[in-house]
Amino acid sequence: MGTYTPAHTLEELRALAAELGEIGLLQEEGAVRLHIAQIHLNLNSDEYLKELDKVQALTVSLQNQAFLSREWKLLPGLHKAALSTHGRIAGRPSIVLEVYTLGGEHLNLDSRPINVPLRRGIEVLAYFLEHKAVTLKRLLMDIFPDDKPRSAKSYFHQFRHQLRENVQGLEIEYDSESKMYRLKSEIDIVWDVSELRAGRIMGETGIFLPSSGNDWALLVERSLDTYREAAGVLETI
Repeated sequence: MGTYTPAHTLEELRALAAELGEIGLLQEEGAVRLHIAQIHLNLNSDEYLKELDKVQALTVSLQNQAFLSREWKLLPGLHKAALSTHGRIAGRPSIVLEVYTLGGEHLNLDSRPINVPLRRGIEVLAYFLEHKAVTLKRLLMDIFPDDKPRSAKSYFHQFRHQLRENVQGLEIEYDSESKMYRLKSEIDIVWDVSELRAGRIMGETGIFLPSSGNDWALLVERSLDTYREAAGVLETI
């Protein structure tokens, strides 16, 4: 505010955001990125949209967008702009996607079932909810270990297309800088695994992705017994 130039401020805030992200303080990182976006907006730069994309990705990872409310009050100009471009994090009412992966595998959009014709589609979606951002090579090894690389890659891109077509506001995007794929969402996602980890029961509490059998899914399954026990449901599985 009169001491740093915009360029100097951006440099400092980017470094702070990266440091917060590295040590896992994602809420704090999101708040800093909002201020980065505000500076870009003040400079009439479309870069503010990229920063809002990053903040939106953080809210997906955290399954929580309420932490932004305090910062929006400090940034009314950015908030007004974000209402039209990133309504989900700016507070505009949004639809809710419920992802069920315990004991059964299905999706509900605003309480209505969504048909997923690709058998491993829900596994791909759950994989991104668990891992946030991944390389294509890692994803193919974890979800399609026994498939030919070309077939597995085709399957993955078919699911990306179906997801984009059937769930407006949700897509798996590719980041050319990090060479990673990540889930980009403008809607609220409620995942039964995240709910169980938070001590809440959403539907069943059975085996994670029962149709999978892949190593990554088995690791998640083993990690959930602690949460099932805490919720008092372990003996029912």
